[in-house]
Amino acid sequence: MKMNVADHKGNRITEMNRPCRNFNILASTVITDPFDGREKIVLSNFAAGQTGNLIFIDTETGEGESLALPGDEGAWGLVNWHNEKLIVGTCPNYAYLHSLDLRTREWAEPLRDASEKYFWDMTLGSDDRIYGGTWPGCSLLRYDPKEHKLENLGRVSDNPKNLYSRHFNAVPGYILVAGGYDDPFLKAYHIESGTFQNFGTPGFTAREANPTFIGTVKEQEWQFYDSTTFERLEGPEWAEKLPRSEAVLPSGDKIRAFPLANGRWGGVRGQDYFIINSLDEVPVLKRIPVDAPATRIHTLTVDEEGQIWGACGFGQTIFRFNPVDGTYWNSSSVCNSGGEVYGMRFVGGKLFMSAYVGGDHIVYDPEQPWDQLSNINPKSLKPVKPDFVRPEGRTVIGPDGGLWTGWSAKYGTYGGALSRVDPNTEEVKVWKNVVPDQQVAGVAADDRYVYFTTNGGASGLPYREVQGYFGVWDPDQGLIYSIQLASNEKMGNGILAAAGKVYLGVSHEIRVFDPVRLEFREELTLTTEAPCSWLVSVHQGKTVGAFCGRKLLLIDTENGDVEQVALPGPVRAAVEHTHGIYFAVNEVLYRIAL
Repeated sequence: MKMNVADHKGNRITEMNRPCRNFNILASTVITDPFDGREKIVLSNFAAGQTGNLIFIDTETGEGESLALPGDEGAWGLVNWHNEKLIVGTCPNYAYLHSLDLRTREWAEPLRDASEKYFWDMTLGSDDRIYGGTWPGCSLLRYDPKEHKLENLGRVSDNPKNLYSRHFNAVPGYILVAGGYDDPFLKAYHIESGTFQNFGTPGFTAREANPTFIGTVKEQEWQFYDSTTFERLEGPEWAEKLPRSEAVLPSGDKIRAFPLANGRWGGVRGQDYFIINSLDEVPVLKRIPVDAPATRIHTLTVDEEGQIWGACGFGQTIFRFNPVDGTYWNSSSVCNSGGEVYGMRFVGGKLFMSAYVGGDHIVYDPEQPWDQLSNINPKSLKPVKPDFVRPEGRTVIGPDGGLWTGWSAKYGTYGGALSRVDPNTEEVKVWKNVVPDQQVAGVAADDRYVYFTTNGGASGLPYREVQGYFGVWDPDQGLIYSIQLASNEKMGNGILAAAGKVYLGVSHEIRVFDPVRLEFREELTLTTEAPCSWLVSVHQGKTVGAFCGRKLLLIDTENGDVEQVALPGPVRAAVEHTHGIYFAVNEVLYRIAL
């Protein structure tokens, strides 16, 4: 393709707002706060793209306090050390070990293991030290709160493809660790000897651990073991010994609760928390009593009235932004699973969504009252889980009017799928393994076909270097054309059908596919440092907007001329609007006038 590049010198990018604001609570504990002697729930909040925080909620007054972490976006690891210190293990960038003195509210100097990015669960061992798991090193880390010392005790698994040491519990003398995901494991670390032993059934996770017995679970199946010998305990009576720790919401769904003083219970669901007097009481949800932070924007779309809709980078909420007056609204959780919404498209005034980690298809009518707890609005449709969990390819409207989504397989598995939601009947169909052992990374559609790309990405496993595919899917016939790329070429989400052609980001090129002849006809070599991460149609397909690192390339689809516009940062979400292109850099929503 001819490439006449012109740099745009003027400033036509406008910062609009930070409309995406939500909580994403990864961990919780309860303290008697030495600062004022009161009982408080402590929540660990992940703020996507920002700095995470701890939230303190007084269990009597409901008053809230927010305290920023010294660094990183949030924390799965949270341990109350004798009501003296809070020990925090962060993610997703640095795996910091933070220690907060509760009496003074002062943080100790952050510690970290430079080879790790995530702390996962953490637990207090019988030696009064804190143990935690990691990604990607699948390590066992130990922290001494008295000495403020962090040490790496080595990998938990000998399998180099196992990246996660994730679920942690403790019994006297031992730390229990479950992880994977290439080869799931369940192990006990003997504190005194520093050795591991396998126990139980791989794939199970210790849910209950006390000095008498260990209860492990996988889905709804329980197994029990002696806490000293790790021998299997048979008989139905062990299930009866499991402590009750769930309340029942008005919808009938169960929700985990943790004990408070005076026989009360507390819990968290999405943007809300509750306190009840007994587990027989139906919880009344209350908003977390501090301001929600502005968080990373993950997805963008536009409705028929020109309002911008989007999803948060982590936390399973959506937002609406009015570009006329700058106002915005943020939702509660859109489904029961954790994760985030990837795909968003409006059909007939309803918003259809696809979400990780439950493989969820969701539909929401903005004109009707919100009632997610009863699965009325938004409503979860048939999911693709358990086989598929992440809608990596996002969602498009196909030539048949259906909502088509590209999926990645469940944790510990390579593979992918296409799904279709009928917007009228809400029927869901799934086509598994459209390319064996490869995830569907990008999806596009025109008035004739659905197009998709695949690559070697997966959840819980290393990226696998494979020769990805570009495929053409006829809604009536299935796969009618596919081509395998060279081994040194990579594809991601960058795919767009516009002006009777298909534009495809391949490494440092944009290739143009002719859907009539079913062949690639042209290619554009990028002059940008970064490959293309996102493509958007402009002027009803007369122009293609290609986001490549900190550059936007506006490609004229008729003559191939390219205008280059500098961006404030890398872009992974953008949508065409009558006012121009709306795009997100981290938590900030921008508009570029055209």
